[in-house]
Amino acid sequence: MANVLENPLRAPLKLKSSHRVDPTLGRESIRSGVKAAIMGTAAVSAFMLVYYMIAGMVANVALIANIFILLGVMCSIGTTLTLPGIAGVVLTVGMAVDANVLIYERIREELAKGKSLRGAIAAGYSRAFGTIFDTHVTTLLSSIILIFMGTGPIKGFGVALTIGVAASLFTALVVTRLLFDWLLERGWLKTIRMLHIIRAAKLDFMKLAKPAFIMSWLLILIGVGYGFSRGKSAFGVDFLGGDTTTYKFEQKVPEDKLRAALAKAGIKDPRIQYQRDLGGGPETLRVDSAAGSAAKVKETLREFPAAKFSFSSEDHIGATVGQEIQRSAIIASLLSLFGILVYVAFRYEFSFAVGAVLAVIHDVLMTIGWYCLAGREFNATTVAAILTIIGFSTNDTIVIFDRIREDLKLGLRGTFKDVMNQALNQTLSRTIITSGTVFLATLSLYIFGGGAINDFAFTFLVGIITGTYSSIYIASALVLWWHKGQRPHIGPGGGAIVVEPAAAVRT
Repeated sequence: MANVLENPLRAPLKLKSSHRVDPTLGRESIRSGVKAAIMGTAAVSAFMLVYYMIAGMVANVALIANIFILLGVMCSIGTTLTLPGIAGVVLTVGMAVDANVLIYERIREELAKGKSLRGAIAAGYSRAFGTIFDTHVTTLLSSIILIFMGTGPIKGFGVALTIGVAASLFTALVVTRLLFDWLLERGWLKTIRMLHIIRAAKLDFMKLAKPAFIMSWLLILIGVGYGFSRGKSAFGVDFLGGDTTTYKFEQKVPEDKLRAALAKAGIKDPRIQYQRDLGGGPETLRVDSAAGSAAKVKETLREFPAAKFSFSSEDHIGATVGQEIQRSAIIASLLSLFGILVYVAFRYEFSFAVGAVLAVIHDVLMTIGWYCLAGREFNATTVAAILTIIGFSTNDTIVIFDRIREDLKLGLRGTFKDVMNQALNQTLSRTIITSGTVFLATLSLYIFGGGAINDFAFTFLVGIITGTYSSIYIASALVLWWHKGQRPHIGPGGGAIVVEPAAAVRT
């Protein structure tokens, strides 16, 4: 049907054959995806409950509401749940509590200033709103572009992520606030206790900015260079096409056993389907694998003598991620970067926008480099993961930029470097925790999800780590160097910047 709908010449087509096929994921893959979702949700919920106690319980209620809203909207608009879509749901779980972490850390600061519980909660939500809004908008910019520019699994991932991010914005700001107000009115909430692992850090982050910056780009050159040296071996069946072989059999073998045997033989990410002609006839087995691997597939299937597999036919299949999809992915990436540049420049200042965009480019290249060094093959879900990193990696950067802007407005003493180090130390705990919750959810995908889910999880795990690092040593460092170490003065509107001599500030 896709071929018919994308028939630009409107040439007359006749149906040659049709088959009923089993799902490409198989029961085992679907089961592993659901298990990863459950384990990821449980890990994030347990952390929030232990670290934030009663406030964590409120966040977990909002998290459950987020999942119900996400699944409800997907059902109501008839969204097809793809394998990347399952990954999008799990990722949403990790990102859903980010906003709660930002709010709770603000509440902690307000309580430390001596405010009442009700006043601290109100101030916490008010002060965190701008940061939460900015982080969600930058992620939505990328996810919406995935919907309009992506196709197939990339588009499915974009739909799941867009709905999830929008739902998390609602549950974090509205549902949790309603719960806190309800608990206060009932007199059940007397105080908010939280763990506090990182206390009053005074690290000189900018001292290591130059060596860290040089080391980062050196690693990128090594990783990306190795990827180029691998050539076509770095791309999977989705990009290059491959061989499809069909077999008759007498006894059906579970797909997970076939997949394990083929993987052991060195055949990466085979697609295994049982199919039957709609007109009747015996059921057959179809195996899609990399080009030139058909003989190895035949040899591997001999390990199942009870099934009595007999070779039926062999064909070459084209790439599912063709030039059009590759082109749309590149355009989506460029549009996402441009959208982030414009939005951050509008909300902060142009130097901040340049720092944020270059940090995103750093994260994407670093992730691609480590993916190549790991010996993995690029596929459709890898493209989705890289596009997601573009939206996600700006989250920590915006949290830090927002605190830098706030400290500059307050007129804190010291050079720009001093103000920046103070902002980085003030946001260190929330930077680690927000990235940590997404890391927990993605780690469950990596451990329990197989095949393409595992590739997606590996890609995004690297993206989370590099995104957290780059928000400090790439984005923030670039802003500092842009102003040549001089302290910028941000006006009341938050946009206009006038550079003052550092000596005058010291005086």
